[in-house]
Formats: sequence, C-alpha cells, structure tokens
Amino acid sequence: MSQSLFSQAMESSQPTGFDRSANSEFSYRPVPVLAPVSLALGVLSALGFFGLMAVPIGLIGIIVSLICILKLRKMRGEYGGMWLPVTGLVLSVACFTTSGGLWLHGYQTEVPEGCRRLNFMSDISQKGFVVEKGKPDRFNPDVKALDGTKVFIKGYMYPTKQMEGLKSFLLVKDNAQCCFGGNPAINDMILINLVPGKTVKFHSGVLTSVAGVFHCQQASGPAGLQPTYTIEGSFVENSRTMF
Repeated sequence: MSQSLFSQAMESSQPTGFDRSANSEFSYRPVPVLAPVSLALGVLSALGFFGLMAVPIGLIGIIVSLICILKLRKMRGEYGGMWLPVTGLVLSVACFTTSGGLWLHGYQTEVPEGCRRLNFMSDISQKGFVVEKGKPDRFNPDVKALDGTKVFIKGYMYPTKQMEGLKSFLLVKDNAQCCFGGNPAINDMILINLVPGKTVKFHSGVLTSVAGVFHCQQASGPAGLQPTYTIEGSFVENSRTMF
C-alpha cells in the first residue's frame, strides 16, 4: 500500500509531457575532427611568445576555428562540441594579436636613437668589393658610404678562448660560421671594439645586436683573422627579435 502511494506521488511530481523513456536513452552527438584541432591550435598559439616563427600558428588557429564554427552552425545541432572551436578561437586571437604586437614593438624600439639599421647579409656581405687589376682593393661604394656613421646590426659572436670581460670580439653574419668552425670571409665579419669601460660576455649561437660607429679599415682580430670592417661598439645585447 505504501509503495503504491509513493509511486503515485513520484508520478504526480513529474512535469506535464515528461517522457521517461526518452530520459533513459543516452543522447550522443558526434564532434567534428576540426573541433579538437581548433582547441589544440589555440593552445599551441601561445608558442608565439617564445619564437617569431610560431606566431602564424595563431593565425592558422583563427582560420580553422572559424571554419569549424560555421560548419557546426550549418549542421543545426547534428554535431556537438561547439565550445571547442569557440575556446580555440578566443585563444588563437588573443595569442596571435598579443605575441605579434610584442614582436613588432621589439623591432620598432630595439634600434638606439641616431643609429641606422643594417642587415648583415644584404648591406655588408653581399656587397663584396670592387675588383681592380684582379685585386679586391676597393670597398663597395655603398659600404664605404657607411664609414663614420652610427649603425645597428645583428650577427653572432665568433668563438674565442675568453668567456667574460671581452673588450672586443668578431661579429659574423650567421650561426654556421659561429658554431661550426671555419674562417669566415673578410666581408662576412666585423671586428667590434667596445668603447672604454665596456665589456661583454661571450654567448655562443645567440643572435647579438651591436650599435656603434662603423669604419672601413683593416684590423687584426682573434684567431689571426683580419677583418676589413670595424665598429666602435657602444651598445651590445642579445637581440630582442630574430629579424
């Protein structure tokens, strides 16, 4: 008797139109593959803060997330997991815009006032020398025009036995010359003579920024090398950007 009354009470407490049979079945909606991919790209877009080459991951994440969201809306509830691409989109947008902005700001502010930005490859190495009578005895006019001007340039420190308190060092154009031995060509290296009272530590394989007065003059460098370009370095730091 008591069980019958309890059953009646439970049935009366159910809202009108309640389908107990429908509640007993497990409702499942498939999730498109792009949904978890969108979220993964959103998480990976944070790598843009650690390296410039990873910044485009955020842009890819934005595109993939938008495609997935549009697909889910078009299917009108046939697929689930909308929160995945939405979360991925938010992360991708935030990381892409913020990391890209930080790299851009670093590039715009890294050059000391009054210095001209140079690219080691295009402005120095590829210029070469003017050959007369079979001898490269004249500086390229474009490089010669830099003599006595304040420049800002990036390169890699050439290996030296001294690790700390360096008053001068060789700056070479690429990491291969820095870390894998071999003598760089004379137009692929610049002797950096630091201004009095300034010293630096040696850093292997780290892109280094240098600012100072550029000169076209032969000098004696470490390991018997004789670079033809020198800079009176007043500013040296690990580069803020990779370009």
